[in-house]
Amino acid sequence: MIDKILWASDGSEDSLDALTFTENLAKSFGSEILALYVIPDYFEVPVLEEFPSQELDLLAAWIKEKEAKGSDRLNTIAEQIKEKGVKFETRITQGVPYLKIIETAEEENADLVVLGKGRADERNILGATALKVIRRSTIPILVAKKNAPTGGIKKIIVPTDLFNIESRDLQFTLEFAKNLNAEIHSLTVVITGEGKYPPEVVERMRGNAYDKLAQHIEQAGLEETVEPVVVTAKNAWMGIVNYARDKNIDLVVMNTYQGGKFRREEFIGSVAERVVQETSCPVITLKPE
Repeated sequence: MIDKILWASDGSEDSLDALTFTENLAKSFGSEILALYVIPDYFEVPVLEEFPSQELDLLAAWIKEKEAKGSDRLNTIAEQIKEKGVKFETRITQGVPYLKIIETAEEENADLVVLGKGRADERNILGATALKVIRRSTIPILVAKKNAPTGGIKKIIVPTDLFNIESRDLQFTLEFAKNLNAEIHSLTVVITGEGKYPPEVVERMRGNAYDKLAQHIEQAGLEETVEPVVVTAKNAWMGIVNYARDKNIDLVVMNTYQGGKFRREEFIGSVAERVVQETSCPVITLKPE
């Protein structure tokens, strides 16, 4: 299922954390790893024409130096990982990082792209490159975290829409979990908002949602594979994040949005974005079919 993994490296500690997770996945699935390092394009071609040749020479020298350092670093990593029996190839290119990551993943028929969350600022926990890749890629994207599980993936959450349980994220997880012998938790969040509902009303809401979820799972013939879970929370993303933390979940798999017709192709729902930002465990996002 996961024959080739593209690991996008920017030379940061964050991307090395993602490499550790990538290596563990490759061992579990017998996958090949393609390491990609993108030297960013800082200037557009029309602007370059306005620079004197001396400054262009400095830019060319800088690019050559970046390429050499990136090549040395990736070659060292490749030697270390190949010694562990994992097939590992490297590639260095120049361009807009998120576009090159998507382009290379498609050209190489990668089954999964693994990223670190990127260099974030105070207003955006998820780095700009990671967010743009998630928004645009049709290939599943895994955002690894520093606290990624080292003992393997044993418990996976799939946030579930009661109206469309057999969506792409669950189908992907069913195949993904086979190689890992992992538990799958189908999680529905009953949203209470700011309302101070009586406890008996909240419990009735939760119970009704659980009955519907369990029924859908049974109708899909998944009762032996998928555990239904319903929690209550102020909003959807908080319910997912809190459950992942409280139950020591190793991985969240979810669609970038719940389907429907959007005018924009480049879209990630607010719930998916906040879950990727806030969870301490890795998250795989997929575009809905």
